[in-house]
Amino acid sequence: MLYILDTSSILSGIFFEGRKATTPGVIGEIKPGGHSWRLLEFMRNSGLEIISPPEEALGEVKKAAKRTGDYANLSEVDMEVIALAYYKKGLLLTDDYSMQNVARELGLDYKGIMEEGIKEKFYWIYRCRNCGKIFEEFYEECPVCGGVLKRIRKVK
Repeated sequence: MLYILDTSSILSGIFFEGRKATTPGVIGEIKPGGHSWRLLEFMRNSGLEIISPPEEALGEVKKAAKRTGDYANLSEVDMEVIALAYYKKGLLLTDDYSMQNVARELGLDYKGIMEEGIKEKFYWIYRCRNCGKIFEEFYEECPVCGGVLKRIRKVK
């Protein structure tokens, strides 16, 4: 089993037996020096692999994140980590619910570190807080009135 670690799983301080991998983006999120860096170095010394997922895998993750409505809540690093799990068919270790939701959409296995994890897959839409207009995709501001959009669960 290959474990795919996000930043929070490395910083949890929990040691995972077996093969472990993460992405260059995760490494970039951990600042040199201090306790966090020592945790990362410990993981690297115990065999943590640093792998960049292919662009095709990243593209599939972005499409899935747009389908679920999680795209605006995920960073590029988050999507990179999911893409690595998708590409390597590994077990994604993360407490991030949006990452778990997209993983579930892609049929990937995932596990929470400190939290139990999601029980079901959600789809999200966006509603303007000012005018109430509903949008299927995220915008930085409401295209109708310029208001702030709020993510809400889509009812099927």
